[in-house]
Amino acid sequence: MDRRSTSRKQALLSMARVPALSPTAAQLLGRLARRHCEVHELAVLIERDPLLSAQILSIANSAAFGRIQPISSISHAIAMVGMGAVRKFALARSISNLFGRHKIAPSFSVTRFNLHSVATGLFMELLVDDLPLEDAEDAFLAGLFHDVGKLVIAVAMPQEYEAILSAVAVRGGSILESERLLLQTDHAELSAMAVDYWGLGESIRAAAAHHHEPDKSPAALGKISLALAVSKVDAVVNAAGMSLLPPRLVQDEIPSLTFDGFALDQRLVFERFTAEWTTMGTMFR
Repeated sequence: MDRRSTSRKQALLSMARVPALSPTAAQLLGRLARRHCEVHELAVLIERDPLLSAQILSIANSAAFGRIQPISSISHAIAMVGMGAVRKFALARSISNLFGRHKIAPSFSVTRFNLHSVATGLFMELLVDDLPLEDAEDAFLAGLFHDVGKLVIAVAMPQEYEAILSAVAVRGGSILESERLLLQTDHAELSAMAVDYWGLGESIRAAAAHHHEPDKSPAALGKISLALAVSKVDAVVNAAGMSLLPPRLVQDEIPSLTFDGFALDQRLVFERFTAEWTTMGTMFR
């Protein structure tokens, strides 16, 4: 077996280190993926996870939310922070918390990973209001999970993760190119494998697998594939400075968010995103 095939085999075998979803995490992802759920249902699910409960109470009691008196219940925290923000935070943290006991590559930032993932998911969910996305009910999770393969690499192959970043710094090019060169696979394939392992559904798996090559995941006539939407939103979020990599001194120009054959008021979408992100960004810092 040559070195290249050995690298790929080792990368794929690393998936064995991906933790299984806890029953609580599985319920959170299964029931909270939809935009509209009941406050009581959200509170009950969060209360079953002591770590997640503590994280949300800490946020609700922080100065950022202007608390007047101590908040000790999840229902009160939801009322203070907002239903939508807590739902998105819970969904994102249910995944990054899975890896909390694992050593991770020194250069990997869980904070930046969460910010990028949630920003992408939030933007995807906003697009549902204005565009005919295929499998629209999975839009948020498609955005949330598209880069989870990077987390897998950082946890299961920390030395390789550092080598990938070093290669980008020295040779230039993209993370994707360096992943393929060093691992003979990439984070998109590993993201899809993780989504499949967690049983999150084919539409989310396909979006993760093809978000760098959306032509491989065509949509039905009159629809926009989740892979294409994630691809475009991912580029926008990265250029806006919400990247997994450390922010550059000079940001890229934010690309146009357009879809051939479909009308979209970009200014309005960006305004709605900015309004929601004012709260969401604070929760992950």
